Amino acid sequence: MRQCPILMYHWFRSIKSPSFSRSSQLEITPHVFELQMKYLKDKKYQTVPLQEAVFPENESDLPSKPIVITFDDGTLDFWEFARPVLQKYGFNAVLFIVTGYVGKESTWDKHLGEPPRPLMSWDQIAELHRAGFEIGSHTHTHRSLTELTDREACLELKESREVLMDKLGTNPEYLAYPRGFYEARHKQMAREAGYNGACAVILKWRDLLHSDRFELKRMTIKGTESINRFGLRLQLSKVIPFTEQSKIPCGGGQNSEEFADS
Repeated sequence: MRQCPILMYHWFRSIKSPSFSRSSQLEITPHVFELQMKYLKDKKYQTVPLQEAVFPENESDLPSKPIVITFDDGTLDFWEFARPVLQKYGFNAVLFIVTGYVGKESTWDKHLGEPPRPLMSWDQIAELHRAGFEIGSHTHTHRSLTELTDREACLELKESREVLMDKLGTNPEYLAYPRGFYEARHKQMAREAGYNGACAVILKWRDLLHSDRFELKRMTIKGTESINRFGLRLQLSKVIPFTEQSKIPCGGGQNSEEFADS
């Protein structure tokens, strides 16, 4: 079985504005984002929920070209730029929210020189949820799980899930590991916290060789690539074998994005 393609987006910036980000490749302009969504629509892709993509009740019920679109962090620019374009093309998306910062700014990487960005409010997130967007966890404070004790990591996963349940009235099914850092123990923690699965990132070419429900591989979308390269990398993301049984991952992080930055 092959994993359904899962795309990972982060932030937007105006085409006329210079980038002040340490990870400027993760920024995308509204114009390029719309070109990519039009490409998906023209190529007959249809968005599906993560649960349906991972565990379809009947594979024959899936569209012929299923795809999952995800956004990390819950920045306000999703509301301003992504939401109207997604709705224009009839697409949904999964938003992974940092619950401890909702309605504030993304100051978790300020010490690294990353400029903080305004984040959506709970009212906006709830409206997106009612409109059919899937809301998942990006932990409570966006700290790298590998830098925490087991107790701290468990609290990050559980507290975020409890807050989402309280604010939205439904159980969040999926988690995205902050910065792509995780180990086998964190996959087990996510399972024990009640999640159905978790999203990782394609960091190295070897990540194309395996995917499982707590290590779902996402393709990092960059605002610096052409539409042709976007299409090529989309094809590569279709070859990832999926297995229900988890195995010990190699782990990874933003500093090793050989595939993502290639």
